[in-house]
Parts: sequence; structure tokens; C-alpha cells
Amino acid sequence: MKTIINHPEVGHIELCTRSSSRGISFRVTADKVRITVNPFLSKSVFPLSSERIAWIINAQQQLTQRTHKIIFTPDTTFTTHDFNVLFVANNTIKTTFAAQRKQDTLTIYFKPETDFTASQNQLIITRILTHFLRIEATAFLPNRLKLLAEKHGFQYTKLKINSARRRWGSCSVQKQINLSLYLMLLPEELIDFVIVHELCHTREMNHGERFKKLMRDIFPNYDELNKSLKKQSTL
Repeated sequence: MKTIINHPEVGHIELCTRSSSRGISFRVTADKVRITVNPFLSKSVFPLSSERIAWIINAQQQLTQRTHKIIFTPDTTFTTHDFNVLFVANNTIKTTFAAQRKQDTLTIYFKPETDFTASQNQLIITRILTHFLRIEATAFLPNRLKLLAEKHGFQYTKLKINSARRRWGSCSVQKQINLSLYLMLLPEELIDFVIVHELCHTREMNHGERFKKLMRDIFPNYDELNKSLKKQSTL
């Protein structure tokens, strides 16, 4: 037997009772939660504990904003919010890789014999880019978050910029906004989309209909942008 429940914090919940179930199990997807329970235990499912609610919300955010990873080659070129990235072979550098940023271009020099398929070299490149992206994110994201919060009437307690790769951002129950420095790899509209996504969580901690209405009031093309975000890559 299946019952649909709209939880005020978690959103859409499917409660499935099965006599074959030995206890209570939770299955979380990006937009809903399925709870499978033995009929004799169904009355003990609700109310959900604050710890369980926080676990569900965190799991949903990670699933919603899961990212892909860039694999670097000598021919890799891409653009961040502020600069272009180029790889250039160079016989004169003393280390395997060296980096230099001039105006809007970050050049990563590498020795011609460098094996880009080696995981260690992929890691070195990631560390180089992360260093410059952190500088870029620290200069851009605080002001952008403040501007969007004021523009749309949201309040948050503080901002933390991290190096999370599996999700672009998150919001705690204390209304602390966490943003990944890898947002700087996204087009500006998607950066704003992620920031507003987290600001909406200061009012609605789930991804239910009230949350989606908040998002669609600001981004009428919410579904299109959400699909585009899921296709983006990180380091």
C-alpha cells in the first residue's frame, strides 16, 4: 500500500507499507523520499526526527547538484568567469607544470614529454586551477550573493566558500550559504541560478512545490536551467 505525504520540510514522501519489510528503510532521490515500512511499524515513522530531516535534505542537495569531471589534455581550453585557460608546451620550465596569469588568460605550461593520462599530473593541474579559481571566487561570490539576496528579499547569516566537487552549493538550517569555488567554471546565469537556489533554501529547506515556486518566480526557465546545470563539469 502506498500513501503520498507532503512533509512541510522534506516535501514529497511516498510511504509504502509491505508485510515483507523487516523494519523501516529510506530511499532518497532529488525530488522525493520513499519510506518502506512493515505495517506494524507504520505509526512509528512520523514525526521524522530533526536528524533524519537534515540527512534527507543533505542527500537531496547532493543528488540535485551532482557534477561531472573534466579530464585535461594538452589541447584542453576553457573559460572561467574571469579568464581563459590554455595549455602550452615549454622546454624551459624546471617543473612538470608552471602557471602564469596575464590579464584575462591563465597559461599552464608543461614539458613536452608530460604524460597527461597519469593521475598524478591530472591532480597537479587540478591544484593549479583550484588556486586561481579560489582567488576568483573569493573576489566575486560574496558580492554577488549579497546583491541577489537584497534584490529578491532573502536573508542569510554568512557565506562559506569551499572546494566541494559533488555539489555547487548548500544551505544549512542556520541559513549559512556554502558555495563551491568551482562555480566560477559556470556561465554567469547558472552561477546566479545556484546562488538563488541556496537562498530559496533559507525559506524552504526541501525541493517541494513551494521551493520550486520560489525558484520559478525568479527564473521562469527553471526547468531548462536545472537540466543545463546537471550537464556542467567540475575539476
